[in-house]
Amino acid sequence: MPSKTEKDLWVEMSIREIWTQAHFAEIAYSHVDPKATCGNDAVFSSIHSFLSHCAIVSKMLSAKYDNNAPHAIGDILGVLSSSIIHTKTFRNHLEHYDERLRRWIGQHGVNIIIGDYNIVPKSAINIPNMVFVRHYDPSTGTFTFVNDDFDLRALSDEVQRIKVIASKWVEEMERKAIVPPFI
Repeated sequence: MPSKTEKDLWVEMSIREIWTQAHFAEIAYSHVDPKATCGNDAVFSSIHSFLSHCAIVSKMLSAKYDNNAPHAIGDILGVLSSSIIHTKTFRNHLEHYDERLRRWIGQHGVNIIIGDYNIVPKSAINIPNMVFVRHYDPSTGTFTFVNDDFDLRALSDEVQRIKVIASKWVEEMERKAIVPPFI
């Protein structure tokens, strides 16, 4: 049996971290709707936490051991680069919020109405020229961040699917059905 290398340990640890971050995402998502009845801050904090954990899962799936490596961790697990987990719009909005804010103001003008911390269907707020900065519709599971909609339910389903895949990989590795080299 081949011995485990540093690269193999890196693969194993990466897949275990994907499972952990998917688990944390699952916990954060499970808190969103129950908190919707308790207050706005807790809801949006849970949504942000959920999306942050999803972003880490995406980063870990895209990770390669080095610049010359032909395969990413996602290739090992069979998670396609087209997976919804790799949608980077929200992460980019947060990381470049200052730039996005200037762009949104340029697009919408200075006479906009700012809608923030709303937890209702968008149709319940019928205000012309409103920009939904942070908005959650519990009936559809849609989070809106500065007029961009994110389907949290679909993302949650995908992160749960990835968690199962990572768990199965670790189980198979532990019972020696998968052996080094892992890539």
